[in-house]
Amino acid sequence: MTSIMAAWATPGTTIIEPKGRLALKLRTGQRLTVTDIKGQQVMDFIAAMVDDPDERLSAMFTRVSSGKWDLKQGYTIYSDKCNPMLRVVHDDNGIHNMTGGYCTKYSNAIRYGVEETWGCLDNLEGDWEELGLDITKINPDQCISLFMNIIHHPDGRMEIVEPTTRPGDRIVLEALADLYVGLSNCPEEHNPCNAYHVTEMGVAVE
Repeated sequence: MTSIMAAWATPGTTIIEPKGRLALKLRTGQRLTVTDIKGQQVMDFIAAMVDDPDERLSAMFTRVSSGKWDLKQGYTIYSDKCNPMLRVVHDDNGIHNMTGGYCTKYSNAIRYGVEETWGCLDNLEGDWEELGLDITKINPDQCISLFMNIIHHPDGRMEIVEPTTRPGDRIVLEALADLYVGLSNCPEEHNPCNAYHVTEMGVAVE
């Protein structure tokens, strides 16, 4: 199912409340700035092509294109068909999780023994519903977690640690195609990914 009702994003700034979300439809050339207002907060995002929403952002092919685990200034984000989707034109931090995935009530139940927690998947499904898209097409490889700090240890362990972002740190992404974008101000409070304290984030479109 494709959206015919979603309006194109207009220039402006939105403050996303803790655990909140934002759905956008971006034109080629528009820039999206995500600002960590208070520091140490993660923003998950997914994207898909407007012309074909089944062509989605791919964390895997983005990693393959750069040969790096992280996303940094000058890098390009690719789709699952290896088409360019976004370019990082500015980045104050340079630490972002590109292993794919998002927090969910299912993973929290396994990892932390808690039930029915609100997660990024819930927010991203809300974004896709608002844009008129099929939520069953969302998949973990479609997601990049901005400012999320994961250490890859030599023994193979993957450890979530607190973000290194300071108040006001930002990343600026330029759309290289017409895109649907879903943003989730990460609600996770059971590990250090948001320093155990979720805060608001700023999102600007220009």
